Amino acid sequence: MKTNPEKYPVELDDYECMLILNNAIVFGQLKNTLTRMSKKEGVHIIQMSLDEINDLAGWMAAESNHAKSRRKSEELGDLCDHLEGICYQVRMILTTAKL
Repeated sequence: MKTNPEKYPVELDDYECMLILNNAIVFGQLKNTLTRMSKKEGVHIIQMSLDEINDLAGWMAAESNHAKSRRKSEELGDLCDHLEGICYQVRMILTTAKL
């Protein structure tokens, strides 16, 4: 499978950034960006590759399935849905561009 190194905008609020940091394994620049954004209130636009978005969606789904409380499970599930929606939109754009 050919990966696309292009970055796409992902809107996350400070709480969603913290959820990702606390429930997924992130490295490098993405970890630094999420850490910085989790300390600021509001909605932030973070540039991520399609692979990064897809990986985070998978982590959030797994963590949602194994959460110890219903509330946390729902929050992680909602974040997973948000990230999967972005993946779908990006794939549709890429598919349309190839036509």
